Amino acid sequence: MVQKYAIAGAAIGFIPGGSFLLIPMEVYLLYQIATRHNAFAPVPFLAMAAALVTISTFLKGLATFLHALPVLGQFANSIVAGGFILIMGSAAEQHYSRTT
Repeated sequence: MVQKYAIAGAAIGFIPGGSFLLIPMEVYLLYQIATRHNAFAPVPFLAMAAALVTISTFLKGLATFLHALPVLGQFANSIVAGGFILIMGSAAEQHYSRTT
């Protein structure tokens, strides 16, 4: 599941300005992982989601500058978007698998 989101995120990251669509997708991925492990609790989830949104917003803000480089910047942005989703999703999987 995380790999599918990473591929979709990389595709969205290729579109200039589209990277801010990734934040809701990342929070939803976090929610799906938590509920799949029957470990959803509102307060910890909101804290994790807030941290995720903060980090993701910062990275996406920096990544917008990559689009100034024609083609190369778009590929770099895609790699950053997909890589962040893989790392975040893997960390969430490990965290929630230990709580069940």
